[in-house]
Amino acid sequence: MTFQTVPVNITGPTYQDRSRPLSSQETRNFYHEVVESGKDHYVIKSFPGQKLLNASVGLSDRGMFRMKEIAYRVVDKVLYEVNSFGKHTNRGAIDGAERCTFATDGEVLVIVSDGIVHGYNSTTKAVTVATDASIVGALSVSYINSQFIYTFPSLTVFSDVGDWSTASSLNAMNAESDPDNLVRDYVFDQVVYRFGQRSTEGVYNSGVGTPPFSRVEGLQFNVGLAAKHSIANTKSFVYWLGSDNNIYRARGGHDQVISTASIVGEINKYSTVSDAFAQTFTIDNLNIYMITFPTGKKTWCLIEEYGDKGWFTLAQGINDGVYNASSILSIYNKTFIGEKQGKLLKLDFDSFDQYGSAWQRRRVLASVNGGIFQQNGKRVQMSRMEFLMETGTGLNPDVQGSDPKLMIEASYDGGRTWTTGAWLKVGRLGEFDIRAEWFSMKSFYDMVVRITTSDPVSLNIYSASIDLRLAGR
Repeated sequence: MTFQTVPVNITGPTYQDRSRPLSSQETRNFYHEVVESGKDHYVIKSFPGQKLLNASVGLSDRGMFRMKEIAYRVVDKVLYEVNSFGKHTNRGAIDGAERCTFATDGEVLVIVSDGIVHGYNSTTKAVTVATDASIVGALSVSYINSQFIYTFPSLTVFSDVGDWSTASSLNAMNAESDPDNLVRDYVFDQVVYRFGQRSTEGVYNSGVGTPPFSRVEGLQFNVGLAAKHSIANTKSFVYWLGSDNNIYRARGGHDQVISTASIVGEINKYSTVSDAFAQTFTIDNLNIYMITFPTGKKTWCLIEEYGDKGWFTLAQGINDGVYNASSILSIYNKTFIGEKQGKLLKLDFDSFDQYGSAWQRRRVLASVNGGIFQQNGKRVQMSRMEFLMETGTGLNPDVQGSDPKLMIEASYDGGRTWTTGAWLKVGRLGEFDIRAEWFSMKSFYDMVVRITTSDPVSLNIYSASIDLRLAGR
């Protein structure tokens, strides 16, 4: 049988099954995208690199927030106002050490950490600490209709209208339908999602009663919240890590499991998940939900538009592990990153490293086997594999990345072990006619291909093809 050139799907999510031969796919520091009018419909692109904006702020990032289109950030025990160039201006002390939750009425920024409730007034430029016994000790803060919402394990307290620092003991409500300890209240689409340890319900401002909130009929989920800081929302959905270690999203009273069996299987291995934290941001007009597990040393990202097929991972440096972003904020037509050690960075599509440090990108493809010829279980032989990509992107002058290459590895045991197949040239600056081809006469029953690069250059792969033929049993 003569060799036939058949297409290979270069794109796809991270999906590593417990049984590696079933699926070993990985998309790390790449993301996949549907390009409606492009040469190829599905492509993988380099995730933006990072540029350093401010290196001398502090030692520990505790969160960022936007108020009146101004960025605010807590580092160590200080609240900073941050301008578009990354300059930090001290606005007052924020006690505690844990991650912060934030809420604002447009004038006052309320910050809760370690049970301490702080209020920053943007007019007076002063931070004060709440002393009202009905507020002190809150787990988190949110905001709806001129009232701040403070969460306690046994009840939700609503502040006095227009005053973040006071609350009436009557202006509180317990869990109603399935009482369990509350973890966090979170406002989305004018509904207060009351996340407990085992269940979730929604209430809205009905204007009736004290407090004037009533249950949203039908908005009750039989799953709670596993990590207080795992909640984040886009314009379309609110996301969270459920008490069953699935990742959920909800809108309009309907919840949906958005994690895959592979992801949940990995999360179940983490010794602690309560330290998970999440945020949302947008790149290339794609909404991203990012959740980091510090104990599990993993950062998962979901492209909202692709549902449970939209997962990829981000990692720091050249190893698989947790990404270095403690907080992310889209503002000033930029995407700020609060680095976990306190530095301020920004995502940059023209950078392909982490503010000067090497950064590895990797894609593990789906299996190539006899199923391509509708002959599952039959041995096949390859002669050549070609990757169609953006070439001629090398750097100038002669530094790392001036002659960029891809490392191609292959596994013939379902991703358990790997052998180096080739180093493919991506092309020096201006070498646009380079063809990324791997020649091999290997025969196999099943082959998984892994693409890796740490050269700080653009790497966008559009498609791939392989020359194959049947090779008997």
